[in-house]
Amino acid sequence: MHSWALNGSVCIVDDDVHMRAFLLEVFTSLGLRVHEFASGDLLVRHWKPDGPTCVLLDVRMPAVSGPEVHEWLRRVHADIPVIFLTGFADVPTAVRAMRLGAFDFLEKPFNVQHLIERTRDALRACSQCRVQRRSPDGGAAVRVASLTPRERNVLDGIVAGKRTKTIAAELGISERTVETHRASIMHKTGKRSIAELVALALSAGRVESRGASR
Repeated sequence: MHSWALNGSVCIVDDDVHMRAFLLEVFTSLGLRVHEFASGDLLVRHWKPDGPTCVLLDVRMPAVSGPEVHEWLRRVHADIPVIFLTGFADVPTAVRAMRLGAFDFLEKPFNVQHLIERTRDALRACSQCRVQRRSPDGGAAVRVASLTPRERNVLDGIVAGKRTKTIAAELGISERTVETHRASIMHKTGKRSIAELVALALSAGRVESRGASR
C-alpha cells in the first residue's frame, strides 16, 4: 500500500509507552527496522545508527529533553534527520529546533500519513548523505515578496513560534483574520505546514534577520 524507495530504520525516543508502541506498529508494518528508547539518556548511551535513519523525538522527556538530545545528535550524528513530535505548548521549542537544523516537527495528535511521508523524505535525505538536509529554496525570497505587508507580519509571528492569539493581539486584528492570512500565506508559498514555512523563512533570510536583532 505504501511505496518505499529505500530501506532504513526509525529511532523512536518518547517516554510515553503507548506512543512508542503505536509508532513501532506503524513503521514495522512498512518493513522498516525500528529502535525505541524510553528516554534521551538511553539513546545517548546505547544507540548505534545502522544505515539510513530518521529519529522521531519527543520534546518533553524527564532527565534529558528532546532539544538536548537533538544538540547531541548535531554534534555526533550530524547527517541524521530529526523529526520532533510535540504538544501544542511545545511549538516555540520546536520552531527553535528547526532553526538549529531539525528536519521537521509535527504537533500531537499528528496525521499518521503525513508522519509517514515526512519520515520517508527524511530517510531519502539521509541515504543521500546530505548533512544540510533541506535543499536551499532559490525562489524563497520571491515567494515571501509576493505576500502583502500584513501577511509578512503574520509570517514573522508564525516563525517566531507565536500563537494565533498573540499574533492577533500584537497586530490589532482578530484571530479569525490571522487564520485567513495564514491560509493565504500557505496558498501563495505552496507550503503545507508551519515547519515548511519556517524553512522558507530561513531560506529567505527572515528568521536570521529577526534573530540578529535580539
